[in-house]
Amino acid sequence: MKRLVLFDIDGTLLHGGPLWKECFEGAVRDVFPDCPPVKLAYSGKTDKQICMEILRLSGLPIEQPEAWVPRILARYIDRARSAIQGREAEIDVLPGVFEVLDALAGRSDVKLALLTGNLRDGASLKLGAAGLDPYFDFGVFGDDHWDRYQLPGIAVKRAVNELGREFKGKDVVIIGDTIHDVLCGRSIGVRSIAVGTGNRIDQDELRAAGPDFYFQDLGATTAVVDAVVADL
Repeated sequence: MKRLVLFDIDGTLLHGGPLWKECFEGAVRDVFPDCPPVKLAYSGKTDKQICMEILRLSGLPIEQPEAWVPRILARYIDRARSAIQGREAEIDVLPGVFEVLDALAGRSDVKLALLTGNLRDGASLKLGAAGLDPYFDFGVFGDDHWDRYQLPGIAVKRAVNELGREFKGKDVVIIGDTIHDVLCGRSIGVRSIAVGTGNRIDQDELRAAGPDFYFQDLGATTAVVDAVVADL
């Protein structure tokens, strides 16, 4: 096994529709009914980070906002679990995703996993509703650390426990749609593949971040697989 391939979820594998943001904002209001609407970019962040930023930008006099995060996130998952019933059609699997996953999953030299800011339960709900969950049996999630930039190192350590193999440098591949996906693995020298399928992502900025490869989407199956397995 030569490659550990870590997929982001939102904007890379799928677009989840408005449900998730509705549930997140609703969970904040469940705990803090007076919380005003907060303009915030969610892309490339962990759920814990998003929650903290909402509380800090709310203007509410909240002491120790970090202490409220577990309660809010638990409400978020409860809301999402209920709301997804009957709204699965809002989830849009992005072009080429099934084909790329099938091609990579069929290789003995590749292990598919997740690297996402979603909570583990949130990731499971999204992937399950989209029919993507069979491809992934482990990964790193927003539960593991609030800072997305810490997740690649955690993934490498988890792979040792799960697979009995240590992946290093360009043998670790991160596939994502934001500048954070490109940059988060730079400290350990991973291979980065950027895709231009994220909502409201500046593509010039994304390419300027210096990914090893850039694709408009994952539709070019052979080229994407070659980018994963090529020697660098």
